[in-house]
Amino acid sequence: MSTTPGWYPDPSDPTRSHLRWWDGSGWTEHVHRQQPSLVKPPAGQYPAPAPSPYPPSQYPAPGVRAIATPDGQALGNLGLRLLARVVDAIVITVVAALAGRSALQVMTSLTQTTLDRVVAGDSAAVSDLVANASYSAASRELTLILVVVSAVYTILTTRFYGATPGKALCGLRVRDWERPGLPTTGQAAVRWIGSDMLGSIVGLWYLIDFLWPTWDQRRQAIHDKLARTVVVKRR
Repeated sequence: MSTTPGWYPDPSDPTRSHLRWWDGSGWTEHVHRQQPSLVKPPAGQYPAPAPSPYPPSQYPAPGVRAIATPDGQALGNLGLRLLARVVDAIVITVVAALAGRSALQVMTSLTQTTLDRVVAGDSAAVSDLVANASYSAASRELTLILVVVSAVYTILTTRFYGATPGKALCGLRVRDWERPGLPTTGQAAVRWIGSDMLGSIVGLWYLIDFLWPTWDQRRQAIHDKLARTVVVKRR
């Protein structure tokens, strides 16, 4: 019996009109109708070699949204990806707040003073806060810390573990679209730049990037496309 992953005639289909994905060790749940041009092998030889209707360069077929990578690993759904992002955002925020606690204390103190002045009817309170040099310096420091923490946290965990803690908690991981295994350092960095970095510059980018998989044929976010990666469910 061949152990090569691929699409083969479904042995559970008596009409032999459907193909089922063989992952190298067993049949998966992924099934689709066989193309008329495919030649059926002799009975009893399953999984028998058969040309894949989805060559790696064309997978999935036009008009068909992928449910798995070319080698059969199921793609992660949007709900789990959202939950993973929330978890990661909380972790990054807490770590950045601890690392930049001195700057955060300055901003908190000045903000509280401004609120007290606003309550007292001081109309110049907000403009004074915006023009306050100490507040601006603390804000820049905290922003820089947040960016650095986000980059280190996201890039390193993706590169060496295939997932951020949030994704790991949700049963997700990141991989190259065409091959299994850990993403490269370049792919991990491009993913972060295409998501968090651009999102911190243009807030609307976060929303566009996150929603992109809902209509993308390969269910990739924009940062996935830039890095040629995809988010999948752990096997």
